Amino acid sequence: MNFANCNFCHPKLKASPSYGDAIRYHAESESSEKGIGSINCYGDEFKEYLSDGTLRVDVDWGTNHPDLCQQLIHSCCSSVDGRHDDIATLKARAQITVHGIGRRPAMTLLASNSIEIALSLRSNDDTTIKFPPFSVKWRHDINDETSCLYPEYVVKLEISQHESTNHHGISRHLHVAPPPIGRLGFRLPDVIWAPDLFQGGQARSNEVIVSVLERRRANENKGANDSVAEIRRRGFGLELETVQLPPDVENDCFTHQQQFVRSVERARMWHLTRLSGDDGDDVIEQVNKMYDELLQWQVSHDLYVENAAPPTRLDLYQRIVAHIKDNKCDPKLSNDGEAIRTLNELVLGGRVEMPAALLDEVPSQNIPTSQASPEYKSPPPPNELYHSFPPTQEGQDNASDSIRLVLDGVLKNAAASNRGVAVPTVSDLGQSGTSIHVHVNITNPIAWPRKTVTQRGDTESTSSLLSVVFGWICFDRVVGCHFNMPNVWRDRSFAPMHATGPEFSWNEVSWKHGSSTIKPDQVKHVNLNNLQAWFKHVHTCLKSTSNEEKKEQESTYLFDTLFDHEVLMNTISRWNSLNLLSLKPYGTVEFRRMHATLDSDFISAWTWFCVGFVEKFSQPSMFEKYLRPFVGGEEISMEVGLERLVNAQNHATIEDLFDIMCNEEDPAMPRSAFDKLICNRY
Repeated sequence: MNFANCNFCHPKLKASPSYGDAIRYHAESESSEKGIGSINCYGDEFKEYLSDGTLRVDVDWGTNHPDLCQQLIHSCCSSVDGRHDDIATLKARAQITVHGIGRRPAMTLLASNSIEIALSLRSNDDTTIKFPPFSVKWRHDINDETSCLYPEYVVKLEISQHESTNHHGISRHLHVAPPPIGRLGFRLPDVIWAPDLFQGGQARSNEVIVSVLERRRANENKGANDSVAEIRRRGFGLELETVQLPPDVENDCFTHQQQFVRSVERARMWHLTRLSGDDGDDVIEQVNKMYDELLQWQVSHDLYVENAAPPTRLDLYQRIVAHIKDNKCDPKLSNDGEAIRTLNELVLGGRVEMPAALLDEVPSQNIPTSQASPEYKSPPPPNELYHSFPPTQEGQDNASDSIRLVLDGVLKNAAASNRGVAVPTVSDLGQSGTSIHVHVNITNPIAWPRKTVTQRGDTESTSSLLSVVFGWICFDRVVGCHFNMPNVWRDRSFAPMHATGPEFSWNEVSWKHGSSTIKPDQVKHVNLNNLQAWFKHVHTCLKSTSNEEKKEQESTYLFDTLFDHEVLMNTISRWNSLNLLSLKPYGTVEFRRMHATLDSDFISAWTWFCVGFVEKFSQPSMFEKYLRPFVGGEEISMEVGLERLVNAQNHATIEDLFDIMCNEEDPAMPRSAFDKLICNRY
């Protein structure tokens, strides 16, 4: 990455209204002249967008136009030298284009604009240099049935010497997500649970434990046929972030790990008492085995996690009040003042204090300023969860059973737990409040596929993981736009892996994304989400090792060099949608791109996708499309490989992803799981 393609250097692109402008209404509690503080009351910046879906991107030239002029001359007009002393200015052409991405037909040109700009060759001429306003507009009108809407748009600015035949110039990219208007689309049960808050909750818990037990007993009866069906296994770890009130110290639970163990034991006793007299010792043994496995889950605390921003908390409170008023809860809750006060503490409490103006409609009560943030983690190897391939049609297996039992059989079972649980959506920074992380095994020999991971050669292991990483880069934005809820579309803790470079920095709140500016000589120091720097490292390593003698089969020299921990830390880092830094401590890749939810079926579907993605893209049959075009030989330069990766990312669609993951001949996940993940919002 350099000045010619760094999105942090002027000239920069700025969307209006932006995704962050909309998220701001969920996050910022201080009222202002723009009307911030109400989710359904938008300022003037949304006037055109609310009217007919108009989106606009402006070019920000900065304030030091003379310096920028010299930078553009250096980048765009490399042929200019001392022989042109008689020329005062050179003409450059600036073009801005908008393409729709993420669905078919991909990269459809939707709008464009171009202007000519004069670049002064006299460095001391700082009186007349002024770049003109420059922008492009297009429509994303959800009410226009004739328009082709896209989940995301890529805007590109190119500046080059006018009518030049060389390829020198600069480029800037901005991915524009349509600003989400109003509530974010979560169902109430997806984000909160408390005893008696929903009707039929006990029936759901009973349905889950019965179905899990029946499936396990049926599988045992299949006997040897199971070993034929389970051709391959791959292990994974699940992490679910939540927010809860402190543990129940009055009942000797001083940590949430103790609280969880207590709830599991209560669920076990509740389950055993529901067995009929016809159930024999084998059934009792199977039930005890199920809950013994749940006790292998661990509960830690994530200090980064806290309750949602005040406007989002108030919105959730209002939804719960309406829910109770409409008699959609169990009647016991409506008449239990203490239970409602406890629920309000969970919903309204948090580090960022609720402004008094937002509490006018809330009954007077104590609102805590601190809460707990228990994170539930599935068992580590060798007892880790795993999925088997080819997958079953319905996607139910021991891993999905465990996820359903933890959520529906324990945490959301009033017979087992009287503690409410929430997964906050939008933080006060306009980022995700909580999320889900899935670690998929790559090199750990005690996790599935066990020792098989160490029996492959260095080249095969390296190629397989590179194919997974490049495949993910291609489909990262497709996954984000189609599977994620809007609160995590541009989250800093799992930032988009744009092949065209990062578009916002860590210290920016959501509504100020892209506001940070760096000078050309600072570009080389960008070490967060700098995918281009890591891509260059990969090419350099492959070139330097291509002519070396073949290493021993058990050597991991190439793998360790390409995925060097320090290099990863100083280029793409941890804070992106696919974390490779977990390779060194755990032997996994961590899929970070998912909002948290209390829907166990959705979580299970997401684990199927993550594990299936690794299983599918690590196969040699995927190398022809997702490896060799980018790093396929000495004839492919780093620049050509990166350009191809950008092109592949821009042309990737949800239809392509479905065809790969749910291929009838070799499916990587159940079709029902893929369908469960789809969120049609655009």
